[in-house]
Amino acid sequence: MIAALIFLPSIYAFDEKEVEIKAAIYFSNIERFADEIRIAIDYSWEVNGIKYRIKPEIVNKHDVLNGKLSNFDVFIIPGSGRHYFDALLPEWRRNVREFIASGGGYVGICGGANLASMGFGKGAGINELLGVGALKIANVYVNDEQEEEWQYLWKSNWEYGGIPLRLYIPESEVPIFDGFYGGYINMRYWGGPGMYNATFNEPLLGKVIPLAIYAEEPMEVAPLHYWKWRGGEWYPYMNVTTDIKGQFAAVASNYGEGRIVIFGPHPEKATFFDGYVREFPVRPYMGRFTWFIYEWTGNKSNVSYNWWVLRRSVAWAAGLGKEEMPYASQIAACIEKPGRGIFFDGRKIFDATKYRIYIGDITFDGYGIQCEKLLLYIDNEPFMEGKNRISARISLPRGWHKLRMVAVGGKEEAGDETTILSL
Repeated sequence: MIAALIFLPSIYAFDEKEVEIKAAIYFSNIERFADEIRIAIDYSWEVNGIKYRIKPEIVNKHDVLNGKLSNFDVFIIPGSGRHYFDALLPEWRRNVREFIASGGGYVGICGGANLASMGFGKGAGINELLGVGALKIANVYVNDEQEEEWQYLWKSNWEYGGIPLRLYIPESEVPIFDGFYGGYINMRYWGGPGMYNATFNEPLLGKVIPLAIYAEEPMEVAPLHYWKWRGGEWYPYMNVTTDIKGQFAAVASNYGEGRIVIFGPHPEKATFFDGYVREFPVRPYMGRFTWFIYEWTGNKSNVSYNWWVLRRSVAWAAGLGKEEMPYASQIAACIEKPGRGIFFDGRKIFDATKYRIYIGDITFDGYGIQCEKLLLYIDNEPFMEGKNRISARISLPRGWHKLRMVAVGGKEEAGDETTILSL
């Protein structure tokens, strides 16, 4: 399903054969979640004279129902809640299963891992409802209880939530973690599942291959509590407990002709190298009419710290082998501005979660990670070059415009892009 093409040489392209991997990212109920995956895998690399390029595109429920997955090599479901409900549609599940069984790849993260599994191995309540839409394409159960692991999502102070967990990397026939066997990596955990073997005997189900194992227990790394109001103050009355240490944090498998990679933690997120968890009331002045959340305080990694894991997962799911894997680097291009909203002469005047509308000049700001240079394109035309950061005030004619920044380093390139309306 990978499209192999010969491209004409250009100033920033390799004069070699190019292999394009088309990756469909499922739109989340929170748009930023799909965007994070898009930026992480907007990447190309050269190995043995061949340039490989991952081309990401965000798709939605209607695309899946209308059979659009056949245009892609890999289907990615990030952590979110939307897919649980979309997967209740039998046609949605059938189209995804048929795509994978016929050779398409699947990468699932957090909730995307839950969806790929045989369901929740224990528990009842809302998990029983969530399990109804399980794709059952990976022969594992997930351990992800609402009162336990999910509390690291429900109680999260969003951008500052999530905790760092160490994962042990066993030797594997799947080359995603090649070069790291027998060691540990640090990855951001946000209430995702531990996984363990199920025993279904369905002919399309392949062998489960552990890629990473939880080496730490969330409740020990970041103790959380349930809180009660008594005597005019809050006090912790019960610990949040978890039991995923020793279970699979990531696995690979097959479903028919397709390859599957699923993660409990989040390779697309920055992680932390040290620090501690802090619990606090959202609105202390409201007394008993508030609730407690948590955040992790510590030294944060680059946002692209584990992006190589996701890039390799997409490459392997698309059918590539050990000698063709992406490099284990942090190279990245990240556009900070223009942001979402309605702006007048560089100043935001209205919030808008979906659009970027600019009246007057546009402020551009973006940075690169582990790159030799940055290239900024406007409407596919070269505009300017920088070293580690590009900042500019840009005047554009009225209409829609695409701004794309590319980080270049050695035999790798990473990109980020955004579309704006100039008025």
